[in-house]
Amino acid sequence: MNNKGFTLIEALVSIAIFIAISTVLTQIISVSIQNQIKIVTTQSMFNQAMFTLDQIEKELRMAKRDASGGCVGVAQTNYGGNASKATINFLTYDQVSKTYKCKQLLLGGSKIQQRVSTNETSAFLGAAVDLTSGSFQIQRLMFDISNDAVGDTFQPKVIIRTKISNINLANTEPIELQTTISQRRLDL
Repeated sequence: MNNKGFTLIEALVSIAIFIAISTVLTQIISVSIQNQIKIVTTQSMFNQAMFTLDQIEKELRMAKRDASGGCVGVAQTNYGGNASKATINFLTYDQVSKTYKCKQLLLGGSKIQQRVSTNETSAFLGAAVDLTSGSFQIQRLMFDISNDAVGDTFQPKVIIRTKISNINLANTEPIELQTTISQRRLDL
């Protein structure tokens, strides 16, 4: 007899093969989506960190030599900080008031923050304002100041080192960023 159909065994084997292929494809798609989320989140974290560092670089490049030392701690230098290198003080020009003000950058609460004084001294630094968002965590922020001694003829420079991690994604490696800034104004 000539049957033109499938047997029960043939149908079961084809369904099993279909389920196996579907399971493998589902796993591949799931892993691909997880990797894409990780990549996009890491890129977003990197972009936000670079935006903040670009702002900091711009301000540090335009810092003015502190003649009195009221902001940075030592007269005739451009930058001042603490022993742990976690803060930096400098004079910056305020476009609104058309005066120089003391500014401090620091690591506070896992965010990069700034404090601005009402004048050219660090005695009147205001409350800290966050420069970075809460979507990532700054684990380390260091300012290495060099060539900023009184009476030297070298151009001052600051090396900024940061270590950033994502608080929204588990099992992601932190990103370490480093940049070197030399002052735009020649202090001759």
